[in-house]
Amino acid sequence: MKSNVAKKCMQILIVFISASLLSACISTMLGRPLLGGPSYVEWQEEVKLNDGRVIVVTQKKKCSEAYTGGNWATCIAREAWVTINLPEFSDKPIVWNEHLKANVVNVHNKKLYIVGEFPTEQEFKQYGKPKPPFIGFVWQGSNWERIPFADIPEEIYDVNMLIKSNGPEGIKYLTLQEKNSKEFNGNPAYRRIQRRIDPTDKW
Repeated sequence: MKSNVAKKCMQILIVFISASLLSACISTMLGRPLLGGPSYVEWQEEVKLNDGRVIVVTQKKKCSEAYTGGNWATCIAREAWVTINLPEFSDKPIVWNEHLKANVVNVHNKKLYIVGEFPTEQEFKQYGKPKPPFIGFVWQGSNWERIPFADIPEEIYDVNMLIKSNGPEGIKYLTLQEKNSKEFNGNPAYRRIQRRIDPTDKW
């Protein structure tokens, strides 16, 4: 009897280990975990500043799978990192880390700004339900400071970051020309509100 119980336990253990290994293999092939767990996407993209310079910005996002109300999304960016190299502001890489999607990275009147928006209502509530639904930040030499919407210069309202939230699939370096193509930011399906910050947007 004890032998049969031990044998069944061993069989269950083997099945469990096999299933775990299979899940890990599939997860590796897909590049993301199964069962809705978090994954990370990372890429570099060229960003044009208002002064005409083109800089390279690194984006990294922590994604979760979830139902958005209209479809099943494989990457809702619950957390984002943007790394910027601008020597006039810091001799080290400047990292912005928030639970937002970065729409704008730009320089105006010798100040570095980032403007983010909310990926879902969860983050909208987390940041206090601001109206308009955009969060501005200005670099203060050693840290990012959140600023009121009124302090975001209108000159940087145009979105210059990749509009597609989950990154350019399969692309690790996105040139400005590629980003402005119909495949990405030049897609005619994007509405004006996705291309430019709108003070009248009530989310």
